Amino acid sequence: SSEQRKRSLHEDASQWESRLAYCQAVILETSRLHPPAYTNYRVFDNDVELDGCTIPRRTRVYMPLANVHADERNFVRPTEFLPERWVRRDSDTGQWAARDYETEQEPKSAMESDDDPEYVPAANPRNLFAFSDGARKCPGYRLALQESTFIFACIVRDLTVHVREGLVLQKRKKFMLAIPSEMPLIFRKREWNETE
Repeated sequence: SSEQRKRSLHEDASQWESRLAYCQAVILETSRLHPPAYTNYRVFDNDVELDGCTIPRRTRVYMPLANVHADERNFVRPTEFLPERWVRRDSDTGQWAARDYETEQEPKSAMESDDDPEYVPAANPRNLFAFSDGARKCPGYRLALQESTFIFACIVRDLTVHVREGLVLQKRKKFMLAIPSEMPLIFRKREWNETE
């Protein structure tokens, strides 16, 4: 029953993160395609030589995050929503598990080839700048990722989500991703069969 499902989720909270690997991949992929901030900048402490061009110290260098995330040098098939670039099915358990970019750079097996249209290579997490990177990376990154994963999992567990018919969603670009002027989604309580 629904109550038993909810109780088991509370009892197994210590295992949520591993059990919600695909949900976390959806959040990562969403933040890749729609970063919460559209740009980030750094100020160089020293002169920097980059591709034969000298960038003087104290220059502000802006990084357009959406462009970085949409570059094929950083992500294969960058315009597609592919959570599978962050997770894979474990061959032993059949459960979703986080992918390890470093170990997956070894030669692919015959079953995992670039010729297979379903195959998605593992994403390099260092190419995801939704929360910045390095010493100035958002200190709340892990908490934000964990909380948004749990909230997303609870929403899809308890509700069905529909887009209003005829809706064309327009992004409102400001410095940060702007909240829509109206809620374009319809939420309904999910009906569970007793056998689920």
